[in-house]
Amino acid sequence: INEGQISDELIQYAGENDLPLFELPEKYPLIDLSQILCQKLVLEENNKNLEEQLFTSILDSEHLNRESVLAQARYLNVDLSGRFCVVEFALKAAQNQNGDSLALGRELRRIISMEFSFYTTSDILMLSQTGSVLALVSAERIKEEDLKMILQRIVEKSQKQKKIAVDIGIGTAVEYLEDVKISRKEAADAIRNAAMTGAFGQIYWYREQGLYTLISKIQDDKFLDEYVEKQIGSLIRADALNKGNLCETLESYLNHNCNVKETAQALYIHRNTMNYRMNKIKEILGEDFENLDNCLMLKLAFIIRRYRNSIMC
Repeated sequence: INEGQISDELIQYAGENDLPLFELPEKYPLIDLSQILCQKLVLEENNKNLEEQLFTSILDSEHLNRESVLAQARYLNVDLSGRFCVVEFALKAAQNQNGDSLALGRELRRIISMEFSFYTTSDILMLSQTGSVLALVSAERIKEEDLKMILQRIVEKSQKQKKIAVDIGIGTAVEYLEDVKISRKEAADAIRNAAMTGAFGQIYWYREQGLYTLISKIQDDKFLDEYVEKQIGSLIRADALNKGNLCETLESYLNHNCNVKETAQALYIHRNTMNYRMNKIKEILGEDFENLDNCLMLKLAFIIRRYRNSIMC
C-alpha cells in the first residue's frame, strides 16, 4: 500500500490475521518488491524440500553418512549437534473433517516454525506426512519447560486461529542421529497409547506412559503374543465361540481393583449376573483372583492385548 494510505482498521485486520503489511514509497516500483518476494518464496520452498529430504534421510537411512548429513544441515542453517527428540503433531481426523489435510498441514507447519523461532536461532527440521507433521527438536538448546510452553501455544494457536485440532507426541531425547528413528517411533506410540488409555489432554510424553512405555520397548512381538495367549487365550476363544463378553468383564473387574460391586455398576449389570460371569471366568482360566500376582499378570495381558491390537489396526 502506498505511503501514508494505511488505515488503522487495516492495520488491526492484518494484525489479527497474521498478515504482512508493507508501506511502499511511490518512488519504489512495486514490481521490484514483487521480484524480491518471489525469489524469497522460491528459495524458501526449495529449502523446505531440502530440509524434508534431510529429515527423511535421517529417519530412513540404514547406514547414515554423518558427514554428509551435517554438511547439508549447515547449508540449511540447521544445528544437529547435541541431543534431539522427535515431536509428532497429528491432525485429529474427527475434528478436521472440513479441511484439506495438505492445507491444514501447511498451516500447522507455519505455526510450528513461528513458535520455535522465538527460542532458537537455527531452523528446525520438519517433515509433512499424511495426517501429521514431524519436527526434530533440540533437547540442548530448548529446555523442557520451554518446550512444554511452546507445544501448548501451538495447540491453542492452531485451534483458535486456524481451527486445527492436533494431538502431540514427544519421543525421548537421543544423542546420536542414528537413533532419531527410535524417538520418532516413540512419538507415534505416545499418541496411540494415549488414545487407548483415554488420557486427558493433547500433549503426551512417551516416557510418562507407564506400562505402555515398558511394553513398547519389547521388540519381540511373538513373546508378547505368547504371553497374552498363555494368560487369557482360552477366555478370548470362549468369547469368540459364544459371542460372549467375559474378557470385557474380567478386564473391568481388574481395572476396578477386583471389586465385584463397582464392576457390576460400571458394566450396568446385576450383581447376580456379575457373579455368574466371574464363576465362568474362574472355570475357564482356573485362576484364583484373591492372589494379587495372578491379578497383576492378567491385567498385564489385557494391556499387552490392547497395545498389540492398536498396532495391527
